[in-house]
Amino acid sequence: MIDQAYAADAMLEPEHLEFRDAFRRFVQQRLAPLAMSGEQERRFPKEVYGALREGGYLAPDWPEELGGGGGDILVGCVYYEELTRIPAGVSAGAFAHQHLALRPLQAIGTPSQQREYLLPGLRAERIGAFALTEPDAGSDIMGIRTRARRDGDDWILSGSKLYITNGTIADFYLVAARTSPERRPDALSIFVVDAGARGLGARALDKLGNHSSSTALVSLDDVRVGPGQLLGQVGGGLGQLKATLSSGRILQATRGLGIAQMALEHALAYAEQRQAFGQPIGSFQGVAFKVAEMAARIEAARLMIYGAARSHKAGKDASKQASMAKFMTAEAVQYAVLHAVNVHGGYGYMEESGLPRLYRDAPESYIGEGTPDIQLRIVARAMGMKC
Repeated sequence: MIDQAYAADAMLEPEHLEFRDAFRRFVQQRLAPLAMSGEQERRFPKEVYGALREGGYLAPDWPEELGGGGGDILVGCVYYEELTRIPAGVSAGAFAHQHLALRPLQAIGTPSQQREYLLPGLRAERIGAFALTEPDAGSDIMGIRTRARRDGDDWILSGSKLYITNGTIADFYLVAARTSPERRPDALSIFVVDAGARGLGARALDKLGNHSSSTALVSLDDVRVGPGQLLGQVGGGLGQLKATLSSGRILQATRGLGIAQMALEHALAYAEQRQAFGQPIGSFQGVAFKVAEMAARIEAARLMIYGAARSHKAGKDASKQASMAKFMTAEAVQYAVLHAVNVHGGYGYMEESGLPRLYRDAPESYIGEGTPDIQLRIVARAMGMKC
């Protein structure tokens, strides 16, 4: 069995390690059956929120005064890695709700918006989604075409959003829309839109992996919202959300880490148990070196993630470190899931091994919050290169 003491544990406090041990047991005992049911039925198992609430694990990295657990971003790192040891759609839905939808409300929401959306959201009484990506605007945020035009004091939103996590189960959406025709950051604004608004629709999308999450095409056909639904300032757009970008990349990276770690554990166990030519296959260098390299890559990624998290916690600009961490984790999870399947041979191709699900779930972990190439661009620019 793999040693569960990681090199990066030296960067954690005793309370982080205690949280990890207790939450890992909770995830396996309480959440794993719910997640597997959702995976098989291709739906997000909303009942996980009730279980998390009962277990005291709802929003553990949020301030206590808002109803959270009072933990820091390192608690969040542990939380999302452990939550991704079960079907990854569950952690995708939780991350989209607790970070992408709720953090902006915490940072720039009015007291009224926080009472109506943030506080019920932290109790999982209302589920949120962040509607940013469009058919022609993924990494190119300036390509957003959804428009918000004034009509008296109200706003009328028209357009469509694609690949929206929690899209079919959300009670509200944060919608990025163009409030000016110019192609520049201050041409975009963010609106809070209720799921029941007239003209808003959501259609479920079929996808490669993360079957236990909801992913949707969200359409807005002249959706009317009042002035109180504007989040922050007109034209503030994504500039207002910078505080959440680095932490989002750090936490998203830990989701890939969880998948990679599970692949490693499967591979090591199989290498120790499977016999060939009268000895465990782990005694052959061709297998042993692959498993060892998995471990090295994963440990390096975890160290990078925790380093970025500690910098962010200290109030430093961790954007370059966060992107490095996310890139390294993308490399680690791709290597781990591929070679875990190879180590298992034909059995790794069978669903019962658990590896096909990890293989399918891995890409979303490194596409979300910016692809590896986007992370390299951020790093290169932070180093002074123009690209």
